[in-house]
Amino acid sequence: MGLWSAVKDFFSRTEVTEETFEYESIDSFLAKQQSKGDEPQDDVAFKCDQIVDATYQMEDLRVEYEMVTSYFEDIQLIEDLPVTSKKEIVDIAKKISFLETETSQFLHSDDRISDENFRMIQGMEKNLSEIFLQIKNLEEMDMKIKRDLKHLEAEKNSLEYLQDSIDDRQMKLRTFITGFGIISVLSVLTLAIVGVLTDNILILPILLILLVVASVAAMSIVVYRRLSYEFKLSEIKENRAINLMNKVKIKYINNTSTLEYIYGKYKIKSLRELEYLYDQYMIMVDEVRKYQQSVGDLKEYNDQLSKLLFSYGVKDPDIWTKQSIALIDNREMVEVKHSLNVRRQKLREQIAYNEQLRLNGLRDIKDMLRKDPSLRDQVKRELEIYHIQVEN
Repeated sequence: MGLWSAVKDFFSRTEVTEETFEYESIDSFLAKQQSKGDEPQDDVAFKCDQIVDATYQMEDLRVEYEMVTSYFEDIQLIEDLPVTSKKEIVDIAKKISFLETETSQFLHSDDRISDENFRMIQGMEKNLSEIFLQIKNLEEMDMKIKRDLKHLEAEKNSLEYLQDSIDDRQMKLRTFITGFGIISVLSVLTLAIVGVLTDNILILPILLILLVVASVAAMSIVVYRRLSYEFKLSEIKENRAINLMNKVKIKYINNTSTLEYIYGKYKIKSLRELEYLYDQYMIMVDEVRKYQQSVGDLKEYNDQLSKLLFSYGVKDPDIWTKQSIALIDNREMVEVKHSLNVRRQKLREQIAYNEQLRLNGLRDIKDMLRKDPSLRDQVKRELEIYHIQVEN
C-alpha cells in the first residue's frame, strides 16, 4: 500500500509554505520590505506609507501650485493697472533692460551662459543651496530605485530560468522512468516466459530485477519530489519579487515626476548642469559688478521697480526685476503666462496622481478590514502609529 501511494503521488507537486525559506536577495530598504511584506500588518504599514507619502507630496505640490497661481494674480494686477501707473513701471523696466543689455554685450565676449540662464540663476540665488540639495536627493533616489528595479528584474528572470530548468529536468526524469519501466516489465515477462518454456525456476532473477526497479523508482520519486519542492519555492520567490517591483514602481513614478518637473522648471537636464551654470554665473557676476561701476547701478533701478510694484499690491515684486522685458513687451508676457500654465498643468496632474494613491491606500485598508475583521486590532495599531483616520 505504501509503494502504491508513492507511485500515485509520483507526479504531484510538493507543497511549500512561506515559512520554509527567507528571501534576502534585495538590499537596503527593499530587503526590509521584502522580508516582512507578507504579514497583514505589514501590508497595512505599506499602505500607510503610501498614504503619508502621497499626502506630503500633495502638500508640497499645493504650495508650489499656490505660488504659481500667485504669479498669475500678479500678472493680472499689473495688466489691470491704470495707463499712467503702467507707464511708470515700463519706464523703470526699460532702464533695467537697457543696463542688462549693455552688461550682456560686455559679458558675451566670453560667451559663458545665455541671458536667460543668467537671469534664472540670479532669481533663484537666495534658495540655490536648498535647490541643489533637493535635486541631489531626488537624483540619488532615482538612481537607487532604478538599481533596485534592475536587481529585481534580474532576480525575477533568474527564477523564471530556474523554473524552466526544473521543468526540463522533470520531463527527462519522467521519460527515463517510463522507458526504464517498460524495459523492466519486458525483462520480467521474458524471464517468466523462458522459465515456463524451459521448466526452470527463475524467481531469483525476477526478484533481483524487481529490487532494482524498486530502488530506481524510489530514487526517482525522491529526486522528482525535490525538484517539485524547488519549483514551488522559486514560484513563491518570483511572486514576491514581482509584488515588490510593483510597490517600488509607485515610488519611482512619484520621484521621477517630481524630478522632471524641477528639471523643466529650471530648464536643466541634471544637477551637474545647474552647478555649471552657477559657477559661470558667479564669474559673470564678478564681471558685472566691475562693469556696473561705469554704466550705473542696476540695483537701484531694481529696488525702485520692486518698491513700485509692491505699492500697487504685487505679492512678489522681486521676480519682475528679473523679467523686465515681460513688463515692456506683451509678447514676452504671453510667453511667461504660457510657461506658468504648463507648470500649473503638470502640478495638477501630480496632485491628482497622489490623491488617487492616497484614496487607493484608504480603500485597500477598508477592503482588508471587510474581508478579515479579525485584523481590526492590528490595523488600528498601525493606523495610530501613522496618525491616519479611516472612516467605516
